[in-house]
Amino acid sequence: MPINRIDHAAIRVTDLGQSLEWYEGVLGLTVLERTPQRALLACSGDGADLTLIAGGQSIDSFTFGVDHADDLEEIQARLDGAGVAYERYSEPDRPGQGTLLGLDLPSGHRMEFAAGSGNRVAGRTHTTSDGTFRPTDIDHINLLGETDPQEFSDFMKMVLGFKQSLVMTFAGKWAASWLRATRMDHDLAYMQAVRPADRLHHVAFAVEDGNHYFRISDRLTETGHRWEFGPGRHMGSPRDTQGFGTNNFAYAFDPTGNRNEFSSGMNEFDDAEFLVAEVRPDQLTEVMNGWASNMPESFMTIGS
Repeated sequence: MPINRIDHAAIRVTDLGQSLEWYEGVLGLTVLERTPQRALLACSGDGADLTLIAGGQSIDSFTFGVDHADDLEEIQARLDGAGVAYERYSEPDRPGQGTLLGLDLPSGHRMEFAAGSGNRVAGRTHTTSDGTFRPTDIDHINLLGETDPQEFSDFMKMVLGFKQSLVMTFAGKWAASWLRATRMDHDLAYMQAVRPADRLHHVAFAVEDGNHYFRISDRLTETGHRWEFGPGRHMGSPRDTQGFGTNNFAYAFDPTGNRNEFSSGMNEFDDAEFLVAEVRPDQLTEVMNGWASNMPESFMTIGS
């Protein structure tokens, strides 16, 4: 399958300058381009990982990478076969990306696929830290919506070729779904929104290891910020630290209220059968963090 991992996300922010104080000033991302309407930022290199768009909040679009522009033809054929509308863009609008293909998912989210420009391969996650607090790359995205998670997942699998990693059910009903385009544990997640207007749970950045979390934690303290939740370890099911859904995490909000995750330690899987985790309400805290019973209510109820 030609699809790599996430390569870029565009989010809306209420105040561009204030948001840059977080993404550039606190997290250390590099501003590649800035206008009154948007700012393009990179964790490393000269390809844009994140675009901030002035006005509103939540997700505007997100982009997965492919190895070559020709790989977009296979995706286009899948969409044609399923009768799904899409658009092709030949002119890149941000550094590091070339030809783009965009479509609207059943949930209403705008998804794009892109080839890299020059010798850059889009959607390859870099996880080696430069020794500072700066995250290494964009890592994955977790969407929220009113569409049923099973319906969303069926589209991603049958039309786009994603694989199911983990399903979380409450009383037998799908509540959340984790999917992968690569061998990594998950590249994309989707959950039923508690607040109907919410469309984003988090955009995740890659973190190298535990020491990297220490440096980011100290950076937040030094700049007057705190984690919402974590650092900790998610678990696909109680006491399972190695299976699907067991990455390390820490979460914080940007000034607009868009949640950022800082993720590390994802396992890799080939064609393993996906996990269905039936979770009781009393198990939810343990599943969300296997290390401590400290999940805040905001984590399950507030998105953007």
